[in-house]
Parts: sequence; C-alpha cells; structure tokens
Amino acid sequence: MAVNRGKQFEDKIRSALEKVPDISVDRLPDPAAGYAGIRNICDFIVYRYPFVHYFECKTTHEGTLNWSAFTDDQWTGLQEKDVYPGTIAGAIVWFVKKDRTVFVPIHEMCRLYREGKKSLSLREIDEGTVSFVEVPGRKLRILYDYDGDAFISNLDLKYGERAKPGGDILVKKR
Repeated sequence: MAVNRGKQFEDKIRSALEKVPDISVDRLPDPAAGYAGIRNICDFIVYRYPFVHYFECKTTHEGTLNWSAFTDDQWTGLQEKDVYPGTIAGAIVWFVKKDRTVFVPIHEMCRLYREGKKSLSLREIDEGTVSFVEVPGRKLRILYDYDGDAFISNLDLKYGERAKPGGDILVKKR
C-alpha cells in the first residue's frame, strides 16, 4: 500500500500542536467524497486564548500550490471564518521537494487570486511578496518534527491583531 504523505504531514502537524500548553486541537475527519453531505472547511480547529485558528493542510511536490487543491467548501469556508475578530484562517503548506513548510492566511491567497495568480508560489514567498509565517521544524529522514508552540506564537503575533475585512465580498473560485 502506498504511503500517503499528506496524511503523515497532517499527523505531524497534529502532534506538534497537541504539545502546545493550554491549547485545544480538534481534528475534523475527512469525509469520503462528501459522504452524507459532510463537507469540512479545514483539517483542524485550534484554540489558544485568545484566538481560534482554522488550518487546512496541503502538500505539494512542486514549488507552487494550485488553487484547485482547495475544495469550494474549504476556499469559501476559510474566508467566512477569517472575517471574525479573534480568528486566523488559512493553509499550512508543505513544499516537499523544497523542504519548506509555511502558513499562508486565506485573505492573502484571495489577494493573489484577485490579482490573477493561478497558484501560491514559493518563489513569491521567498521574494517577500506573499505574507506568511514559517512553520519551524527539524527535518528527520523525510518528515519533520514541528515546533507547534513557536508556530502558534509567531502566527498570533503576526495576524492576531489584523483588522478584519468585515463585509468583504467572498472571492469565489472559477
């Protein structure tokens, strides 16, 4: 049976987050093909006072992550959550061949989409034209041991006090 790197990545993220003191981590199960109408907007809902985080985990073996990697429910649902004060929503992306893991907020991905970008590019992240937070970790053989406490702290510091768009029109994927 083939190894599912995406599921292994999610397990590593979950393990790192569960080590953070005073945190609640809820893993939303992946429904099989929208079974019984269940459509999750993300993989994890994480709470650490005073913020709620909505994380969708994505892996790519390329230097880009196409918008098609997101279901319509994920794309729209993360945007809907991101408008509330005290929420941070987006994707944790593992660029496998580039040995980088970053968090990019959904409002940043929507900005890129509105500008006509077809994907999230690691090149643009490296150039500083995309707002992100590095997910610190130590590489093992293939996967990483991530530092969940440092990640959440850096994330909250960077995006926690962001003024919310409050009423922006949702960016729908075409």
